[in-house]
Amino acid sequence: MRAFVCGKFLPDYDWPDTGGTCCEGAALDGPKECTCWTPEFNGEQQEINDQSARLLAAGIEPSTRPLGMCSDCAYRPDSPEKKGHPDARGSAEWLDEIAARGERFWCHTGMLLVVRWRHPSGAVVEPEEKLAYAPPIEAGIPYRLNGEPGYVCAGWAARRKALTVPP
Repeated sequence: MRAFVCGKFLPDYDWPDTGGTCCEGAALDGPKECTCWTPEFNGEQQEINDQSARLLAAGIEPSTRPLGMCSDCAYRPDSPEKKGHPDARGSAEWLDEIAARGERFWCHTGMLLVVRWRHPSGAVVEPEEKLAYAPPIEAGIPYRLNGEPGYVCAGWAARRKALTVPP
């Protein structure tokens, strides 16, 4: 089963020109294709909890986020995904499709997140919307910064239930 976490790792920002010849990508295709940009994260990723990984590998279902939907859940009507934000991975239609198919969507809370990109030239890109999540994923399960498996998104779980329970 694939792991879906909101956001994407390589956003389509308006990358500034940093000189154009720092790497082959920049020289050939411009700043958007520069491979010198380094992500800076919201914290340090801890080692994956082996016991949790073994339980999940044995078929123990992961927990749904216990406090319900996040305040910035992708399944909320005002989310970047539902509004069609260009840096958001997915759309309202896609979110419904994966819920209907039962393909898990993971909560972003506590996940490794790119907060800015830094270039060796000193240029920095700090996106207004923080949507580039980059958790380690093993056996289709993303892991939070603390090394524990991610929660299944509560918004996804609610939408899945709404789409699969007869009226």
